[in-house]
Amino acid sequence: MKKTLFTILCASTMLIGSSVYAAEQAQTLPPAAPGIEQDMGKKPEKVKEFHKKIEKMRKKMDKKLADELQLTEEQQKQADEIRKKGREEMKPLMKQMKEIRKEMDKVRKQNMEEFESILTEEQKARFDQIKKDHRPDKKFKKFDKKKHDKKHNKKDSKD
Repeated sequence: MKKTLFTILCASTMLIGSSVYAAEQAQTLPPAAPGIEQDMGKKPEKVKEFHKKIEKMRKKMDKKLADELQLTEEQQKQADEIRKKGREEMKPLMKQMKEIRKEMDKVRKQNMEEFESILTEEQKARFDQIKKDHRPDKKFKKFDKKKHDKKHNKKDSKD
């Protein structure tokens, strides 16, 4: 009898532990396109603004790399075409990833609901507290340009 109870206790502990671990891992997966859907609420004007900023940063990085490598005009044109082609090839893959993330979220949610359904009220309360204590902040931190510039200016001045 004691062995049976001990076995059940060990199995339960392992199940709860693995579920908590899975829940934590689910919370730390990289989100889809940071700042677009979650923070912008799918507002078209904010999405357009976000894409303009990304494009501006991309051009700035491309120019800096071209300058550092001393690329010719022809090489720069070729590099632009290569990047453009790569982005176009990735578009359908990104769409697939978005759909897969949605499916994964559904499975995670169902799994968690099923797990929580086997818990007593006390266990549920404790589990809720565990999730609250271990869950990383889901909101993205806003980009602080001043901090970024200060950090990079200090870095540049050390060179």
